[in-house]
Amino acid sequence: MRDIHPTKVRLTEVTAALIDEHGSQGFTVEQLLETSNISKGSLYHHFEDFHDVIMNAQVLRFVKYVNEDIEALTGALLSVTSREDMFDRLDLISRTSHDDSRSSRRSNRIEILASSRHSDKMRQALGPAQALLTSSIADLTREMQLKGFIRDDLDPAAVAVFIQAYSLGLVVNDVSSEHIDVENWHAMISRMVRGLL
Repeated sequence: MRDIHPTKVRLTEVTAALIDEHGSQGFTVEQLLETSNISKGSLYHHFEDFHDVIMNAQVLRFVKYVNEDIEALTGALLSVTSREDMFDRLDLISRTSHDDSRSSRRSNRIEILASSRHSDKMRQALGPAQALLTSSIADLTREMQLKGFIRDDLDPAAVAVFIQAYSLGLVVNDVSSEHIDVENWHAMISRMVRGLL
């Protein structure tokens, strides 16, 4: 958030923290102003309305998730030494992203992505971060293809979207009243990835 007015940065960061604590609809503009110690006039100088502050904070949260995922995937996959090593690391990444402790993170990402459905402004704001994540995973896929670890007849961008889809997919289980055995989920994902790639 370089080259952005410090007041706008502060409001966006405090809003993101309030969303983390209370959800995107769990606090008021008055609570934001009190927590940030910023005046209502300053808020409306930097943002169209309260919804605009929420949108900017959600984009900030999404970009944070994307950057963390890119760092984790790059760190895990760039140093693989064999096809089996790659699959073992993908299994570990899958287990980490599907851990119960990351349930709220999965839900947060789904909520943020879903908020763009009826908002061109939100879609345009999220688009570059989402494209960066997809292209980063596609680049890693190409790297693995060059090493002979992934079939070269697969489109790297399609592989990237597939990986993201199964990474977020466990949110269905998170909200179900009857949970599946996550070990069965891990075994299935591992078999699917090994069979596909």
